[in-house]
Amino acid sequence: MSFARRQRTSYLVLALAVALALSACSSTAATTAKPSATSVAPTGNSAAALLQRSRISTAAATSVRIKGTVKNGASGASKAVTAKIDIAGDLTGKNNLVLVNDGTGVVEMLTVGGKTYRKADAAYWTKNYSAAVAKTLAGKYTPLSAASAAETGAPTVSGLLDQIYASATGQLSTTVVKTQVNGVPAYLLTTKTNDTKIYVSADGKALLLRVEGSKGQLTAWDFMQWNAVPPVHAPAAAQLNKAPSK
Repeated sequence: MSFARRQRTSYLVLALAVALALSACSSTAATTAKPSATSVAPTGNSAAALLQRSRISTAAATSVRIKGTVKNGASGASKAVTAKIDIAGDLTGKNNLVLVNDGTGVVEMLTVGGKTYRKADAAYWTKNYSAAVAKTLAGKYTPLSAASAAETGAPTVSGLLDQIYASATGQLSTTVVKTQVNGVPAYLLTTKTNDTKIYVSADGKALLLRVEGSKGQLTAWDFMQWNAVPPVHAPAAAQLNKAPSK
């Protein structure tokens, strides 16, 4: 089994939870950013128009940071997993930093300069490989080939944004609520079944501020640093390590 394939599980679980969460939702109190109390008020903006404006603004954006939590319930042979995600970078996918913590280990994926690197803590390497591998690789960046990087299934900024818009299109209630997210004026859009909440800025750009939800999963993502995420840099030579053979 290849080195990349053996560590793919956490990313696949995350991707599955993300896909499921986007089709369901109820708010959770387990995240840091909390919208203020809301009141229904006429806004002069339809839900469909706001979503389209948000999509256009996102397409013109250069970068964003996404932080949140996804809880994927147990299913069949798969155990329940709660993953914390922190994804930041440009929308082209050429300069990105992904952090995933599923409670059993922390994995970092760094994409910069046409190359992808992975770094994980000792707990991750010990669980998925051995204590010996952990001793060698923990805290070090491992360069991945293009094929191996693709195999990891790691989420990207643009990938998550595309999933959100695709899942919400045609599914929104016509009701729009004027509110705030962390003191920022916002509009709240909900799905017709009232199980997904999408908060967009009320500054005319309708940029995503927060997505909440789940039907069975506890999910909440905050969107910040629009067009202001600093670029990441390639690891120094002293931070690199060679990957184990396939």
